[in-house]
Parts: sequence; C-alpha cells; structure tokens
Amino acid sequence: MIRYTIFVVIFSLTYCPVFSQQTPSGKRPTIGLVLSGGGAKGMAHIGIIRAMEKAGLTPDYVTGTSMGSVVGGLYSIGYTADEIEAMATNMDWDVILSNKIPLDEITFEEKEYYGRFIAELPIEGIRVGLPRGLIEGQQLSELLSRLTRSVHDIDDFNQLPIPFACVATDIATGEPVLLNKGSFSQAIRASMSIPTVFTPVEIDGRLLVDGGLVRNFPVEEVKAMGADIVIGVFVSSDLNSKEELNSLISVLTQSAFVTSAFDSRKQKEMVDIYIEPDIKDFNTGSFNQSKEIIAKGNEMGELYLETFKHLADSLSKLGPLKKIQKPPKKDEYLITDINIIGNKKIPSNQIKGKLKIKEGSILSIDEIEKQIALIYGTRYFDKVDYEIIRNGPKYELRINVDEAPDGYLKLAVQYDSENDVGILTNVTYRNLLLRHSRALLEFDFSKNPRVDLNYLKYIGKRQNAGIQIGLDYLNNQLPFYEDNIEISRFDAHYTNFYFLMQSTSFQSFTFGGKFQLEYSDLKPTVGELGKVIQQIQNRDIGAIFFAKYDNLDRRYFPRKGTQFSVSFKSVFDVKNRYTQIFTDSVSSTESTIDQYLDPFLAVETYITHIFQLNKNLSLTTRNAFVLTTLPEPKYNITDYYFLGGFNPIFTNICTYWGANEKEFISPNYFYTNLALQYEVYKNLYITALGNYLDVQYPMEIFYNIQVDNYLGGEKRRFGYGLSFGYNSPLGPITFSMAKDTKYSKTLTNINVGFWVR
Repeated sequence: MIRYTIFVVIFSLTYCPVFSQQTPSGKRPTIGLVLSGGGAKGMAHIGIIRAMEKAGLTPDYVTGTSMGSVVGGLYSIGYTADEIEAMATNMDWDVILSNKIPLDEITFEEKEYYGRFIAELPIEGIRVGLPRGLIEGQQLSELLSRLTRSVHDIDDFNQLPIPFACVATDIATGEPVLLNKGSFSQAIRASMSIPTVFTPVEIDGRLLVDGGLVRNFPVEEVKAMGADIVIGVFVSSDLNSKEELNSLISVLTQSAFVTSAFDSRKQKEMVDIYIEPDIKDFNTGSFNQSKEIIAKGNEMGELYLETFKHLADSLSKLGPLKKIQKPPKKDEYLITDINIIGNKKIPSNQIKGKLKIKEGSILSIDEIEKQIALIYGTRYFDKVDYEIIRNGPKYELRINVDEAPDGYLKLAVQYDSENDVGILTNVTYRNLLLRHSRALLEFDFSKNPRVDLNYLKYIGKRQNAGIQIGLDYLNNQLPFYEDNIEISRFDAHYTNFYFLMQSTSFQSFTFGGKFQLEYSDLKPTVGELGKVIQQIQNRDIGAIFFAKYDNLDRRYFPRKGTQFSVSFKSVFDVKNRYTQIFTDSVSSTESTIDQYLDPFLAVETYITHIFQLNKNLSLTTRNAFVLTTLPEPKYNITDYYFLGGFNPIFTNICTYWGANEKEFISPNYFYTNLALQYEVYKNLYITALGNYLDVQYPMEIFYNIQVDNYLGGEKRRFGYGLSFGYNSPLGPITFSMAKDTKYSKTLTNINVGFWVR
C-alpha cells in the first residue's frame, strides 16, 4: 500500500503541472487503455475498468490482446464493467470454451451420432489429417455475434464509441496483425485463438491465431492511434525461472511465449500508468473462478482510484473528457437480404433452403439465432456465425460459414462391465456420390461387435425430408434365466436391412415410415438346450410408422428436456427355421423345420421428461409402454422384448435396475422410473433411482393379452439403485449399484467412456 501512495504523490507532482497547459496541438492529452492477454486472468481487467468508471475517466482509445481484446472490445462498444462482470460470472465457461453445443440444437437425424466421440479427425478426399485446433468455438462465435450485434454494421473500429484495435498473429509469417476494421466479432475471435486449442481464423487471406504469441501487450498500437497517456493493465506473467521449468508442458509453453515475453518487457517501458493485479494464485484456465479473479481486479482498481480521479480532474481542466455513446441494441430486425459468406463446396441455395427465414420478414434475435443453430446442427459446417448489417430501416443478414471437411473419422473407447471393452470407429462423409447427402459407416469393435451403415439423401428445395437406406448388424449374447440363475445362452447375430423416409425440417421433431427386413441367427453356447436345439433362424418383413421428439440438452447426465417416441409396427411376414437334434441310445438325427408364424402388430411408446428443480438438482421420469399381438414366445424370440440390466445392448431392449442383463423376456411390458440427479460439484453427479416393471397392466386394459410368469415367476417388479458419475472430457464415468425387492443380491455396474444407447 505504501508504494501505491508514493506513486500517487509522484504522479500528482509530475503530471499535474504538465497538464496545467494544453498540448502543442491545443487539445487536451488523450488516454489510451491497453489490456494484455492472460486467459481467465484477463477477468481482472474488469475491476480496473470499474475504478476508471468511478473516477469519471474514460479512455480515448482501447487496445487489447486475447482476453484483453474481449474485455476491451466489449467496453469499447458501450458495455459497463458491471455488465461485463455479469456476463463473465453467469457464463458456463466449460460450454463456451468447447466444441459442445446443446444436443437440442442438433438436427434430429444427427442427434444419434453427436457428442459421443473422443476424437474427430478431418478427412479430405481419402486422407485423414489432424484438426488445426481442438476447439472450433461455435458457442464462442455465437456469443460474440450476439453481444456485438449493435455494431455489426460498423467496419471501421475507429467509429466505435471508443476507438478500438486488437492484435492477432499471422501464424504463417509470425508477424503481429493489427485488427481495426472488418468484422468486429471475428477480430476478437482471432485475437484469442490460442494455437492448438482454438482453430485459426482466416481474415483477408491471413491465417490468424492468438496475438499473445508476439504482441501480448499492444502499447505501440495504442500510441499509434494517438494516445498521449497510456494506462496499461498486465495480467500475464514473465518467463518462468529454471526451477519452475520442471515438466514437459512448462518447457513447451515457455518456448512458445519467449518472443512475446521479451516484447512485453519492451512495451511496458512505454506505459505511463502500469497496473499488474495480484493474481498469481490463478492460471490462464481458471474461468470457473471468474468471481475471485474479478475481486482481485477490484482490489487493485480501488488502489488506483485516487490516481484515476487526479488524472480525470487534471484533464477535464484542459477539455471535456470522452463520453460513451452506446449504440442501440435492437431485438427485432426487418431482414430483406440474406447472404452467405465463406462457402465453397456447399451452394448458397442449399444453405438458404435449410433456413426458415423469408426475406422481408421481421425476426427477433432469438429467432435468427435459432436458424443459425439449425444450419450448424446439420453438421455440414465447423462454425457458423452471423452479422446483421443495417441499410436504413432494413437489414441484411450475413451468415459466415466455415465448411467442414469432406468427412470425419471419429473415435471413442468405452468399457462397460455388462458389455466389456469396445472401440468405436465412425466414418462420416457429406455429399458423397450425391449432393445434399450423408454417408455413414460405424464399427464397434468389441466382444459384441456392431455395424451401422446408412446413406441419407435430403430431398426438397428446403431439404425438409430425407430418404435413408441402411444396414444394422449386431452380434450379442442372449441369456435365459430361471429363478435368477442363467440356464442357457445363445450367440445371436441380428441383421436389419431398411428403407426409411422421414421429415428433416426440425431440430427436435421427426416423423416418417420405415420398411425393414430383419434376420436373426441364434446358436446355443451354454446349457442343456444346445443338446436339443442346434440353430434358430428367423426372418421378419414389416413396416413401422413413427413420430419422435427430443429436446434433451445433452446425451449424458441431461438436466432438462423431453424425449418422446411412438411407433406402430406391422410385421406381415414371419418365417422361422430351427434345427433340432433327436438323440436315442443308438444315434442322433438332425432335423430342420421351416414354418410361417402368425403376423403381429406392436405399439411402442417411450417418454422421458426431466424437471429441472434448480441449478444442480433435476428429477427424471422415464416410461415405456409396449403392446403387441405376439403369443407366448416361440422360436422367433428376437421379436420379443428383453428386460433387465444397467445398459443392455440389443434390439427390443429395456433397462431395468435390479435384474441381470436381459434376464426377462416378454411380448408386452410397462416400465417407469424416477431418478433424482444432483450435481455435487462441477460435472460430478449422484443419482438415486427407483424403477417399476409390469407385464400385465395397463396392457390388459387395451388388449386381451396372455399373461405368463415372464418376470421370473412374477407379473411385476420393483428395483432401486444409486449411481455416482463424472462427466469427464473422455466420456462419462459411472459406478452404479441396484437391487430388486425380490432378490437378495445387489448388482453393480462400471462404465468408462461414451456408451451408444
């Protein structure tokens, strides 16, 4: 505190006499504010700006790098320190600084494949490469577009309420690049594009990354703009000592910023009022400690409050200080033109066709962003943002797109104690063979291998419908139990060829029809049944009509939303073949029997709804109702429904906590559960669950079903359990345990990684 008091005294004695006279040009001296980069530590800038506001001291120019460009940029267009702080502390930084967008913003046909891979490698032609950064930053780009919409039509940053410039680095030449014109939001995004973390931004043919690589403290730039007095806030750090360079990461990081560190030392010498908040206890990634970092900035700002007041008083005697004229921020716009910028492979009419915006209509900012999300949700683009350009009372909607590569190779690894280890590989191509199409091949290399092969072709001017052909293959084990004891097991091979037509108009809703041909091939591997039955084969031909709705916010540990599906299935051709072995004391005889079984109908309804009780607590209910005209199980057992397990995998499957995987089999069932999920700490969850299973009611109300002891001698079951989960970057990690009221045994399950179902 003593050194700051001394500084104020020296400042008053030094500057006040100087400013008692006008500058040679006859104008009052101008002030430049320089905000350095520093990642999350840049939140401390807010506290310094707040102190300047209290003192009535408004800078004439602002420059910044990286996070300094974000805070300085928002301040330069009229946001106050309080407004910037509110945004910083209320943001979900884990989402903003990631590739994740809410699942409900992904188009329905893409939801199944979104957000369940560790790595996504770009494919150009047939070559697999590496991404230019871990994070495309779609959420960040959307946020910057929204926050800066009041100045979208200003392409000269000197025309902003406070003239502004930020610095990026041309990664091809290593030169600092001053950004003071063009797209304001893209300039800020480029300035903070940390190499290998965020993908570079291309502006005027130059590939730009974080300016902190070469010019982390842009003092020269603010003086070139015309600043006579420079206030510099530095929140980064100098080079680490030899003792601190004790890891590979620390050495690599220091190597990248050696040039910048020496440049910052040079820039500091040109600062008149140098401020360095005490934030050594934080690092560049401490975004979830924004409140604490801002508090440190407030403390430092209070120490300089008198200095700022002295400076403001002195300058005001020589001329009026700058007043910020905040541009109006509209919430509705008359959109008369739509222009697509940045597309090379995807025609503009295809992109416009997907939009539900008619030129000449009045749209709210929420409606515009919903349409932007719809375009990104098609997965044809790595990044989509927008600008609203004023033309009198009318506006042009300018959509900036960054096209995705031809395809992606996606990888994930998962372990589940019910299903063992699996390596998931997905290859997805866009516009292969035909335009407006998606080709997908997915393999699950595991003890129970799985293949998903499909080709989707969008049709219609607005791509409001899609035709899909595909093949599903699954090899799995089907156990059979008596009194909680496994008595036999089949090795099951299931194949489904299908043709599907569905609506693709909406992000969260679809409907359509599906024609399918199903094959199953079962061979007994465990138990006495193998001495009688050698092989069972089944073929079904049928059609399904369906409607589905899904606006869950995320696939794993969802916190809000609804998921609903209803389908009507008609299987009109059922052929069965089974091979028996007849054995007597002398010989054994093999006999193959072919038979056509009765056609059947099935109605399936599934409903999940999540009530978000507060920020950390949610209540989930999941329900399933299945009614069929199937008789008692015959040899076409894959037409029936397998019940039981934490995360069972097969066709016609239903989870039930408290029973072994696929322990029960039934042609009809009703299932419901209630789960209370609490986020104990960031991404750490505990869930309590109770579930109920019934094979009699309410199905018997609608159809005279034949009720048997399908649930291990019971017609209904109740189970309960507890789960501990962590939503890690490599996928969810869960440990679950459950018990059925009829059994004494407690079942457990461990999952590591992204599960498919």
